[in-house]
Amino acid sequence: MKRKYADRIDWRRVVSRNFKSVYMEEQEFKGYVTLLSLHQVEKKLFVQYQDEELCIAADGYFWLQQFPADSNFCVTTMLNQNHEVVQRYIDISRVNGVSDEGIPYWDDLYLDVIVLPDGNFFIQDEDELEDALRQGHIEREDYRLAKETAAKIILEIRSGENHVINNSIRHFQKLINL
Repeated sequence: MKRKYADRIDWRRVVSRNFKSVYMEEQEFKGYVTLLSLHQVEKKLFVQYQDEELCIAADGYFWLQQFPADSNFCVTTMLNQNHEVVQRYIDISRVNGVSDEGIPYWDDLYLDVIVLPDGNFFIQDEDELEDALRQGHIEREDYRLAKETAAKIILEIRSGENHVINNSIRHFQKLINL
């Protein structure tokens, strides 16, 4: 299991960036929200989903990340230079926290839910979760937490009731104007 940080300071692909982090306490959302502005990248980043290739990192792109308090997931909303959502990537985590330097992080539990702008979604890295359990990198409790959290998120996506996703554009607008 890896601890991952919202500022992605070790991401060599990004040549020039800006990073913002704020704590929000609203009626529907409580937690940290970060914005990574990709001013210049060394090379664009593409991902392949079935027969569709998406660019998720290029000059002028944004990665908004939301860390809901007391939750076992964080949502990264990737937006292009026109502020259009390219995809949402939901990392299932054992725990979310904040470093001594004030940078939000998550302890990644391998399993991810990807949501495309058209509403289609799918689960990714189930095989990595299975391998981690088999190899003793995680406990059965972590495995169960990952599966249950992903199932709950999928139900919320299907019903349109995931408050984190539903507030992502509003959070983006807040952070981009800071």
